[in-house]
Amino acid sequence: SMVGRNFWGVRSGGECLVREEGLPEEVTAHASEEEAWAAAKARAQELKGEAFLADEDGAIRERQWFGELPRDIKI
Repeated sequence: SMVGRNFWGVRSGGECLVREEGLPEEVTAHASEEEAWAAAKARAQELKGEAFLADEDGAIRERQWFGELPRDIKI
């Protein structure tokens, strides 16, 4: 099974960005935090990952999981 991918909506220097965890060069800029959060959720849903919305200081304000429920635990 494919591992879900995580997407982060973040504010950085007045910009609202979405980045994919583990791929620092894959960043998109958005006009507003709402657009960035919508984009992060859409990508997480498409790839069965998790979306996070973080403050400029890194505090997580919202998160939404789009993977299989419940999460598969492999032992």
